[in-house]
Amino acid sequence: MAINTSDDSQAYYASVPFGLQKDSIRMLKGGTRFDRESNKVYRIPTSQYDENHLSDYVHMFLEHHYNHQLTRITTLQRYYEGDSDIHYWKSDKSKNRADNRIASGHPHYITTMRVGYSLGKGIQYQYNSPTDKPGVDNTEADNLMQQIDEFNKAVDEDYIEKTIKKSLSVTGRAFELLYTTVSPTGDGDKKVNVELTVLDPANAFVVYDTNIHQSSLFGVYYYMVNYNDKPQFYVTAYTANKVYHYEPINSVGDDLVLAGEPEEHFFGRVPITEYANNDERLGDWEPDLDLIDSYDKAISEMANSEEDFSNATLVVNGDIDVPQTMKKIVKDKDGNPVYDDNGDLVWEIDPNSPYLNTLSKVMYLKPSIINNANGGVTVVPSSAEYLTKELPIDNWKNHLDEIVRDIYTDTNTPNVSDENFGGNSSGVAMAYKLFGSDQIRETQNDLFSRGVKRRLRLVAHFWGIKNVIPDETLVNNVTLNFPPNLPKNDTETITNAMNLLKAGVSQETVFGYLTAATGVKQEEEMQRKKEQAENDPDRLDANMFNQQNQNQDEQDSGKDDDEQ
Repeated sequence: MAINTSDDSQAYYASVPFGLQKDSIRMLKGGTRFDRESNKVYRIPTSQYDENHLSDYVHMFLEHHYNHQLTRITTLQRYYEGDSDIHYWKSDKSKNRADNRIASGHPHYITTMRVGYSLGKGIQYQYNSPTDKPGVDNTEADNLMQQIDEFNKAVDEDYIEKTIKKSLSVTGRAFELLYTTVSPTGDGDKKVNVELTVLDPANAFVVYDTNIHQSSLFGVYYYMVNYNDKPQFYVTAYTANKVYHYEPINSVGDDLVLAGEPEEHFFGRVPITEYANNDERLGDWEPDLDLIDSYDKAISEMANSEEDFSNATLVVNGDIDVPQTMKKIVKDKDGNPVYDDNGDLVWEIDPNSPYLNTLSKVMYLKPSIINNANGGVTVVPSSAEYLTKELPIDNWKNHLDEIVRDIYTDTNTPNVSDENFGGNSSGVAMAYKLFGSDQIRETQNDLFSRGVKRRLRLVAHFWGIKNVIPDETLVNNVTLNFPPNLPKNDTETITNAMNLLKAGVSQETVFGYLTAATGVKQEEEMQRKKEQAENDPDRLDANMFNQQNQNQDEQDSGKDDDEQ
């Protein structure tokens, strides 16, 4: 697991002015949200790079990353966690006004949908060499695929990919690190294991050269540990052949001193691989932060209006008709009753009686009678009502719906809560609803494949040195497939597969198509069918299997004759 920035309060506080204090942000105030250097790609002119001065390079880029790029990354991570700027909005409301701060879950929802849609079914690894023929034994390829399969299982590749994809969706970039560990074997020997971990984008970066291929010169992984109220930064740099560990520093501005001699890692390239979500390295919902803030403000103000409505001011017209039970006899200092000039007892309102309690279910009112100068009277009818403003509920709802629609449209995210989404829609209709998501998915999958293939080349180089595989270039023939994770109709899938068989499509293709419904890989299903045909050749499906294989062999033989 990656070490995140939760232990580095300075890094986390950098994402909000005045250290995450309330009333510190003026939302939607215009201007740029992040530093112009916040998403800069680090490069060093190829002719000027000298690994002997690596410490100077690391120090320079480390300071820049911490002071310029960390704010953007941690801000996006805050939004994903539901801690958006609405919590720190400088609303300038008076103390007697409601001031609710409600953060929406749109970033989390969009990221979850994007990760699940692209990688919910995992990545399928296949070996496709243009020089290999179907049915021909290829021990080297089989050995390579077995090594990849064992490696993926050992490092929990499926979870690794989803974690990388989540970082890409949130921050627009992701990093992984390959390293080795040594474990004892049963015969007293030692085994070297290749390990893989995901690095938090807030703690890692890669520096490239200026060649047209933009090769990585070195990568840096740094993090802070706050132990016993003493923060220390740990910094490690990785070049194409060595690992440089530095002594812990108190701040990122301190000079770096090597902690011992560099170590060799035998991966042949910088073992930190950077993934990009797109060419701009933007998160999936980053361009719509203004819309997300607007939604948060709108729903918070709606809650404020509702609360202010319930705390409305009570306006009373007329006189209070105080019941006798709420009065008491006025007494002098000696405790004797006081009488007026007519000889009647003098009464006063009991201060302990809730005669004007606004929370009471009963209020006693009577018309107010005012004597005029001409001897007449004016009667003012009594009334009691709350002073409120009318809440435009329909306008609020339309405004919120429009913002939500814009957020999901801009990010090409299907809104499954929409009543028009799903239901009894046909396959073609659903395809159009997901058309935008599919366009982004294809592009992002291509960029994701670049990172995974680089990982495979690094591991294959290590395997080649250790004589695990005879030729590390074999890994270039491995292709990656990203089956979309969609609601499936197994009955429809099986029916389509049967129609494909009737149309003469090869069983190998059909079995690959059925993998989504059966969960059985194409190769395993082909082997099962072969064993069934050998054990029970009289089965109808066995005859179909043998006939198709015979037809395929004849076609391959014809192609060979043509080539000769």
